[in-house]
Amino acid sequence: MTEQSKIEAATPADTTGAGRTPVPWSQDFATSEHPDTARHRIQREYIMAVTELPRGNLERKYAYLQQLISRAKEELGHARSANNEHRMAAMQQNIDELVAYVSGYGIRANLPNRNGENGSTAIASFYVLEEIPTFLGELGFLIDRWYEEELAGIHDELLKLTGLAGRLR
Repeated sequence: MTEQSKIEAATPADTTGAGRTPVPWSQDFATSEHPDTARHRIQREYIMAVTELPRGNLERKYAYLQQLISRAKEELGHARSANNEHRMAAMQQNIDELVAYVSGYGIRANLPNRNGENGSTAIASFYVLEEIPTFLGELGFLIDRWYEEELAGIHDELLKLTGLAGRLR
């Protein structure tokens, strides 16, 4: 027995109405979706693809900034344990690179003081070791705040794309 004959056998004869012929249910119809459902699915996929671009980029920037802070903390540990000019210069260079990089994102932190006259002439231009952990903590906080603000911006874009921006306020 073919599929068409099974459908005809299961369909009562009086459901066709006056002058109407029954429409066969093909296999194509069984897997189709409602046009509104398809529209919502495609719109959601589009929105997710569009927001993934800036979010993925933001995630990479944030991870890199966290890596720079971790590297600065590691250099601080080496500078404390070695207590020589080479390690202090490496730590200073790491902090200067970190400050230069985050300033490109509008993140400004108060730099630690330099040793100046408090230490020997060899370390006078280096940062005071005791102030660096506070600086790194403040900078980490500022980076986290920057990240949250950027995520909020992406969220606002998502609301505009979905048309929900006006309804939620």
